[in-house]
Amino acid sequence: MHRTLHDLDRVQQEFINSVYVELKTFQEAANLLNVDRKTISQLNLSLESRWRPITTIRDKWKNKGIEGNFWDFYYWYSNTEKSCHYCGITQEELDHLHTIGIVNKRSTRGRNLEIDRKKSEEKYSNLENLTLSCYWCNNAKTDTFKEDEFMIIGKAIGLVWKKRLGK
Repeated sequence: MHRTLHDLDRVQQEFINSVYVELKTFQEAANLLNVDRKTISQLNLSLESRWRPITTIRDKWKNKGIEGNFWDFYYWYSNTEKSCHYCGITQEELDHLHTIGIVNKRSTRGRNLEIDRKKSEEKYSNLENLTLSCYWCNNAKTDTFKEDEFMIIGKAIGLVWKKRLGK
């Protein structure tokens, strides 16, 4: 389970938020926190295991143009089961399929679960409408199928994945 930022003191929280969410420079963060630049550098090193995963989630948030508070998205993403909503393949199984060379090697997509909107007409900022989807389900669903309709198709895709995984 992820520890929350509440486990960190205020300066550490503000450092992570200002540098790794708001993308301020180290000097801007030092000014904001009223500490010297050396303290910021030390925080950066000491908190690396905390800020690295945050930057991965931040990039997903920015790439989808999700409006609203980053931390709401962060907690949604951190607490969402890492499997495709439609076919059920897990991130761990996707990693295995790539390792053994079963999936498309030409595409840059497909290595990780993607963020999908269950109702395509709604914006990405409605977190209740978001889910995780594998590339193949996300690509096939497009804006054509409703969530309940695609669950039928996703189940068939899931059967193929299970067979390829030897399950």
